[in-house]
Amino acid sequence: MTTPSGVTPPTSTPFHDAVSNATTYADAVQTNRKLIPGLQSPFPMINYTSSMLIDDPVAQKICASLDEVLAPIISVLDCYDAYLDAQIAPLDFVRYMCSWILVNPELGWGEDVVRNALSHAIAFYGRRGTAMGIEGFFAAVLQIQVSVEESGSVTTSRDSTDPSTWTVPVSPTVTITVHGQDGAPIDLNLANLVLTTAVPAHVEARLVGAP
Repeated sequence: MTTPSGVTPPTSTPFHDAVSNATTYADAVQTNRKLIPGLQSPFPMINYTSSMLIDDPVAQKICASLDEVLAPIISVLDCYDAYLDAQIAPLDFVRYMCSWILVNPELGWGEDVVRNALSHAIAFYGRRGTAMGIEGFFAAVLQIQVSVEESGSVTTSRDSTDPSTWTVPVSPTVTITVHGQDGAPIDLNLANLVLTTAVPAHVEARLVGAP
């Protein structure tokens, strides 16, 4: 179809098709939060209307509809402390909290690993980069025991020297030996992902399984 001026008008998406597309997109979003059937509001709005409207059937239906909309919001606010518990909060909110304190669930970690990492993140950051921190992080996140062997070494001098005469320092290295528990197999690929978070970037790390 063309306008009298001969210009073809831009095409538009019919309203019903736009609603259908929006619904399909919403269904594709993964979330653990669902509406609770029959959830009641602890503050029914009909109780806060004027006395002349309390017995009005239209007012009762309108207030009941608003109560159904507000009840999930009130429920979330009442349960806010549970949303801050990494072990029981919805997984999508757990991943959101990970962005607050720089936990990286994008590394391919499973749900249990993400929740454990978030639960112990604050304590871990206080010891990050140390042998104790590495051992504690593996124990907390993967529930496995590791032993850490560092290259160590330090060079000191009482006399001032020309930096150009200094020897090239050896790059620091650390070897983490993973000990299986009760003969259970260990996912070394997952352990390597944890290792990238637990070891400083400038340290060459090597992960080996105990014989």
